[in-house]
Amino acid sequence: MYRKNLTMSQAFYNTVNSFPERTAQVFNPDLYGGDNGGKFTWKEMAERVELIGCGLLSLGLAKGERVALMARNSPYWTHADVAVINCGAVLVTVYPTLSRQEVEYIVNDSESRYLFVGDENILNRILPGLFSMPTLQKIIMLQMNYKSSHPMVMSLGELVELGRKNFKAKKKEYDERWQNNKMEDWATILYTSGTTGQGKGAILSHWSFSSRMDGTYDYFNKSGHPLDENDTVLSFLPLSHIFDRGCSQWTAIWVGATIAYADSPATLLEDMKKYNPTWFSCVPRLYERIYMQFQQQLAASPVKKKLFDWALKVGEEALKYRMDEYGRYNMTWEFDLKSRLPFGLRIKYSIADKLFAKVRALFGNRMRFAFSASAGIAPDLLKFFYTVGVPVMEGYGLTETTSAVAYNPMRAAKPGTVGPEACGSRIRLAPDGEIEVSGAGVFVGYLNKPEETKEAFTEDGWFKTGDIGVIDENGYYRIVDRKKSIICLAIGKNVAPLKIEGLFATSIAVEQVFIVGDERNYITALIVPNFAYFMELFDREGISYDKEKVVFSEINGAQICVEVGEDFINQPLLQDMIDKTVKQVNSQLEEFEVIKQYTIIRRRFTEENGELTPTQKTKKRVILQHYADVIENMYKQKK
Repeated sequence: MYRKNLTMSQAFYNTVNSFPERTAQVFNPDLYGGDNGGKFTWKEMAERVELIGCGLLSLGLAKGERVALMARNSPYWTHADVAVINCGAVLVTVYPTLSRQEVEYIVNDSESRYLFVGDENILNRILPGLFSMPTLQKIIMLQMNYKSSHPMVMSLGELVELGRKNFKAKKKEYDERWQNNKMEDWATILYTSGTTGQGKGAILSHWSFSSRMDGTYDYFNKSGHPLDENDTVLSFLPLSHIFDRGCSQWTAIWVGATIAYADSPATLLEDMKKYNPTWFSCVPRLYERIYMQFQQQLAASPVKKKLFDWALKVGEEALKYRMDEYGRYNMTWEFDLKSRLPFGLRIKYSIADKLFAKVRALFGNRMRFAFSASAGIAPDLLKFFYTVGVPVMEGYGLTETTSAVAYNPMRAAKPGTVGPEACGSRIRLAPDGEIEVSGAGVFVGYLNKPEETKEAFTEDGWFKTGDIGVIDENGYYRIVDRKKSIICLAIGKNVAPLKIEGLFATSIAVEQVFIVGDERNYITALIVPNFAYFMELFDREGISYDKEKVVFSEINGAQICVEVGEDFINQPLLQDMIDKTVKQVNSQLEEFEVIKQYTIIRRRFTEENGELTPTQKTKKRVILQHYADVIENMYKQKK
C-alpha cells in the first residue's frame, strides 16, 4: 500500500509490511553461490538488510558517517544501499570503472569510513592506494563466501555473521536509527561524471527521494502507466548513477515492485526474456543497439528485409491514427488501434503486427513501457519503436534533481521532446534558454564546494541545470544541448552538437560521432564506424582485412571491437556507406550546421582512454587533445 511523505527507511518498511511474502528481488543464483535460491521476498530482504545494518553498527558506524559503494549491479548492492541508509549513514556511490586515483579522490572528499567493493579486480585496484585514504577503516567485499588474509578486508558473509552474532545487542539501535531518520537528513552522495572536469559530490536527502517518488507516483498514475506491486523492473544500468537507482531500484522499493537483476549489460536481451519485466530504464545508445542488431539480422536476408520494410510502411501509416493534432501519440495499452483503422489498412496491419510481435518479444512478454533518459533519443528511433508497439517514453532529469523532472505521458507522447514538467517538479527557462528547476527532488548542494553550490542556484532558489531548452505550445520541453557544449562558430552562428549527433542514431554504419567547430568557420566530425557490422559485412562479401590489427576489449561484460587497422577503414564499401550517411544527415541540417569535412577514425572512444564518462558521454577536452592533429588537418583541407 503506497503511502506519501515517507523517509527512504519508512518507505522500505512500509513495503516490507505491506507485501512480506511477495518477491522483492530475483537474480541468477549461479552468480551468487546459489544464495537464497535466486530470489528474496520483501521479508527475507529485510532480514538480510537488518543483519548487514547490525554488522555495520558493530563495526562502529555512526549516524551521518559516509560509506562508499563501488560495485556492479547486484541484489547485494541494494542490500548495502538500504542498510547504510537505515543506519542513518550516507551512501557514497562510486562507479566500478573508475581508476584508483579517482576512487581516492571520492573516498577522501567524502571522508568515507567503509568501502563496499564488488569483485577482486576492484579490490586489487584499490588496495595499493590504502595509505592515500586515511579515513578508510574497512573494505567489505560484496560476496558472501570471499576469503581474504588482508586485515582491512572482510566479506559480506562475514559482515552478515557479525550482525547475526550481535543482533540482540544492536537491533534496538538499528531500529532507532531508521525510525529517527528525518526528511532533511542526507541519504546519499553521488559524484557527477563531468565531461569537462572533476566530478562534484551531489548531496541528496531523504526529502529529495521522497518528494520525487511521491510526484512520480501521482504523475504516472494520471498519465496512463501506473506503478504497483505487480510490476517487475529490470535493473542493468549502473546503480552508481541516479537514473537506475532512482527510476528502477528505489521506485520499486517505494511501490513494492520486483527488482530483477540482469547478469550483465551484455546479456540484456536474454535477461528480458528470462525475467519478463513490465518496465525498465535505458539510455538511447542501448535502444540504438537493439535497433541496429535487428537491422543487421534483416540485412543478412534480403527476403526478410523486404517483407519487414513493407510491414514498417504499413505500421507507419497505422501509427498516424494514434496521433493527435499536435503530433502526440497515445501509446497506452487501452488505446484500441485496430478498431480505428480503415478496413483495408486494418487487414494489412494485422499481418504486419505478426512481424512486429517478434521485435516486442525481444523485451519479454509483459513489457508495458520503457524509459529513455540520460541523453536525447532520435525521434525517428522512437517512432520505430512506437510503430512496432514498444512504448518508449523519453524523459529528462539530472543527478541534482534526483532523476526525472520531465516525462512524456504515455497518453500523449511527443517524439523530439522530453515531455512536460512532471513528478512534482517545476521548470522555467532563463532569458538565455537555460532550464531551471525547483520543487521535488532538488539536491542539497555539492559536498565541500560552497562556491559551486551557490553558483548552481539562482537568487530565488531555482537550480540551474546547465542545459539549454525550448518549450512548445503544449508545454513540452525539447533539450537543445548542454550550455557548455554549444559550438560558437567564427561566423557568429551557434550549433548544438546534440542535434547533429542524434541524426546518426539510426545509421547502421556509424557507432560514434564527435562534432567539432568552436571558433572555426565550419563544422567537422570524427566518425567511428560500427566495427561489428562492417566485420560481418566484409566476411559476408568476401572482403579481406588485417584481422591481426583488430583489438577487442571487455566493455560492460561483452567483448567489443575497439580498434581496427587502416586497411579496414580504407575499404571503399565502408567509406561509401559512411559518406552516404553523412550526406543524409547534412540534408536535414541548416547550411551553417552542415558537416563540411569528416575523418573516419579506427579507434573507438572509450572510458578506459579517458574519452567517455562512466555514463558514456564524450569528454570534449580529452577528445580534442587526442585528435588535435586530425582536427587541424580537416580545417586545412578545402571545403
